[in-house]
Amino acid sequence: MAGKRKDKGRDKGRDKGGKGGGKDKSRFKKEMARAAFPDDLIVEHLDVESSDEAITKLLNSLVMAGRLDLSREDEVRKQILERERVASTGIGLGVAIPHCKTKWADRLGLAAGISQHGLDFRAHDGQSVHVVMLWVCPPGATQEHLALMRTVASIARDPDAAEGVRRCKDRLGLLQFLDTVELPDKK
Repeated sequence: MAGKRKDKGRDKGRDKGGKGGGKDKSRFKKEMARAAFPDDLIVEHLDVESSDEAITKLLNSLVMAGRLDLSREDEVRKQILERERVASTGIGLGVAIPHCKTKWADRLGLAAGISQHGLDFRAHDGQSVHVVMLWVCPPGATQEHLALMRTVASIARDPDAAEGVRRCKDRLGLLQFLDTVELPDKK
């Protein structure tokens, strides 16, 4: 019975802004940050000169990991580059999120790239991009797509969190960072 009460309090704090306790609420945010990223997340060092090259390298990483069929890589690249031409996915604070929903993906695939020198993604704030999070997902994966979009946008709105991602050297480092980051509340 006591266990049920504790769970109700935690749920109440999460969903309705009740008095479920700040500690539980923070832990929920951390779980959400980590949960939005697939376990087989790929992290690459981007030693490239352009945003197009970064997109190509990250897509190739998804192909090599079996998340995207090699025969469809060019078609998906065209989809993502067209999306970039319509509106930049450079969302600010050094973060870009090139992505697309495509029938050529059978599940969510995410590759993150870190560029030490920065790339021009025509970001809204004019800053060079140092963190590129590229993902592809099937058209029916709306919940996963939106959860990832919310999480990445929350990280990008927080200068400390964006810098924390930039300092990650590999997949394990990024996953550990996601386990500790506290995402800002929605405004």
